[in-house]
Amino acid sequence: METRVGTAADATETEDYLALARQAFGKTPYDPPTLLAHGTGLVAVRGSHVLGGGLFLPFAQHFGGRPVPSGGVAWLAVAPWERGAGLARRLTEEGTDRLRHEHGAHLAAAWTPAPGVYRRWGWESAAVASEYVLHPAELPPAPGGFTVSVPDEAACARLRERLAAGWNGPVRRPAWWHGWKQRVTEGALTLGVTREDDLAGYATVTVEPCTPWGVTAVVHDFWHDGLAALPALLGAVAARSPQVREIRFRRSVLPRPSPLQWALDQYAVREEGRYPWVLTLLDVRRALEARGWDPHPSGGVGLEVVSPEGKSARHALTFEEGLLHAQRGGPAAGLPSSRAVRLPAGTLAAWYAGALTLRHAARLGLAEGHARDLALLDALAAGPTPWLPDSF
Repeated sequence: METRVGTAADATETEDYLALARQAFGKTPYDPPTLLAHGTGLVAVRGSHVLGGGLFLPFAQHFGGRPVPSGGVAWLAVAPWERGAGLARRLTEEGTDRLRHEHGAHLAAAWTPAPGVYRRWGWESAAVASEYVLHPAELPPAPGGFTVSVPDEAACARLRERLAAGWNGPVRRPAWWHGWKQRVTEGALTLGVTREDDLAGYATVTVEPCTPWGVTAVVHDFWHDGLAALPALLGAVAARSPQVREIRFRRSVLPRPSPLQWALDQYAVREEGRYPWVLTLLDVRRALEARGWDPHPSGGVGLEVVSPEGKSARHALTFEEGLLHAQRGGPAAGLPSSRAVRLPAGTLAAWYAGALTLRHAARLGLAEGHARDLALLDALAAGPTPWLPDSF
């Protein structure tokens, strides 16, 4: 019997998918009506049985200082007895096709503990996320000149948008995001620190019981403008409750490596690695042209991208003053037609995110090309490093 992959035909199919997700993850997606209202939900159905499903959310992500149309793959689940039959890939390809054609996404990202599965589909790991735990007694004294406040979301958004442009990966959170996070993060309080009436940092914090007594301050969102604001913001988090015995930063709330190593006088932080976020370029030409690049390199390079199925697509890249133009087909200007950097689609995605230089990729056997071309493309992508502080 044929398996249909598409939007749910009725509420029953949606509920059956959510039940599968609960079995796979031990919990259901956070506020499914909101995610379905702003994204696309897909199911795999055979007869009357739902065998899998996933959510596909359109947004933009910062890369090279510019917002690039993107989308997130979330809560992808397949019934245990159907795994290995290709349903997860069918769901992902259908969902990312819709992100591309209906929402203009040039790339897609996902959180996954199974990067090897996505790698076989042309995705690659960008960065591994970590949780961090520290004790209030380890915090340095807060510097003078900062005042603790309760900032509004508009001020937080302005600070976050400015700082996010310095990284590769942060979501440019759509208008519905803040309300959604408020609804699914019970008891959250956002605290800020201001300097001369300007917001210099903010943290969104909840508290959980800590054994054998007291509470853990759990940090869900954390942004600070410069290292000077960090001790002040950590102090505000520690003061969230008089019973705070430890501070825990959830997965990827801090980048890796974290700024804590440059701020603490005594370093006894516990770091626990989680799993990576992965990405793929859905439209190579548009993704390359939408990203920001280092303004200093100029010239041209041929690029040959190899799909997981072994199909090659050539592009001629020319770049100057931080702008890149990609033309499908022929060689780059001034280079022989046979000369091009050749690499798998996944390696291209990792390089795009600033996670893997092409010179290192060549040493690993993940890229081929003239040393001059590899170095030129690495110089072009120099700058921001990967960090995805957003969970979805």
